[in-house]
Amino acid sequence: MIAVGISDRGKVRETNEDRYLIYHDGPICLFAVADGMGGHAGGEVASTLALETVKTYLVQNGTSLLEKIDAGRNMTSLLEEMLLQANKKVLDTASVDTELVGMGTTLTMLLAAKDHFWLGHIGDSRAYLINREGIFHLTEDHTLVTQLMRCGQISEEESNGHPQRHFLTRALGTDEDSVFDIIPQSFWPGDVVLLCTDGLHGFIENNEIRDVVLGGGEPENVLERLVRLANERGGKDNITAVLVTF
Repeated sequence: MIAVGISDRGKVRETNEDRYLIYHDGPICLFAVADGMGGHAGGEVASTLALETVKTYLVQNGTSLLEKIDAGRNMTSLLEEMLLQANKKVLDTASVDTELVGMGTTLTMLLAAKDHFWLGHIGDSRAYLINREGIFHLTEDHTLVTQLMRCGQISEEESNGHPQRHFLTRALGTDEDSVFDIIPQSFWPGDVVLLCTDGLHGFIENNEIRDVVLGGGEPENVLERLVRLANERGGKDNITAVLVTF
């Protein structure tokens, strides 16, 4: 696997509350993006804490993870524990600093270990699978608009300009009982996974993302083209992405 990341403040926001993580340790790899939210410095604190915590968890529990894989055990509980620790870290930090009360973050991650893969997800950052067959959304946005679409109350076309399209129904660090999506995955040579915050996917259509990713060039240049395109569309949000090529 080849992985590269990028994060850009955009053209409107004064600060960058997004963060990304690329972590390698032998047969274990973790890739993640997080989009923080909260007053003052809350957003950037939440996203940073979340990624630092999941990385620390892997550093401390990597051997146990590999043993469970070798034993054929279900990995869902381990990933949930890792994400719940990140959730608790953000909550605990906010509880002792009044300026950070209410902070939270999205988190979308891809964990790879011994040719096994899992997505962990909460919020509205996204994971896409991109290959010659198309572009496929691997995660579901945890937003009010997504719920309304699922219930048939609005169409996909109506969702694009909906005034509450950024209203999250789930986020890390906002609830002690946060629920995460844990999704086993399989990939093939030639597949590309794109993890990105809504500063990217909110301004670039899926088919445009696919065309840029499959358009050739070094992965770093691909991400730079995506960021440039999002900024050309207004750059109204922070823009962060991790590109993983198999």
